[in-house]
Amino acid sequence: MTSSPDTNCFQSFDKVEEPDACKCKGIVLSAYRTLKANGVRERDALQICARVLRYHHPSSNHESKNVVECWVFEHSERAAH
Repeated sequence: MTSSPDTNCFQSFDKVEEPDACKCKGIVLSAYRTLKANGVRERDALQICARVLRYHHPSSNHESKNVVECWVFEHSERAAH
């Protein structure tokens, strides 16, 4: 999933009523960084993080995976600048 700077990652994630109050993004990104730092493959890290997100916000596997990918992409874009 690609994201432009003006795209909100929650636009496709209808399970979150107040995205700014949701702490899951930080939890998911922290889990992703930890997994990657410990040698977990990209695909597996994304799948694991999607499961973490679904635990807190039950949704389809595809929907949560897209949100996680968006967050990771968004975070990596900010880190690059």
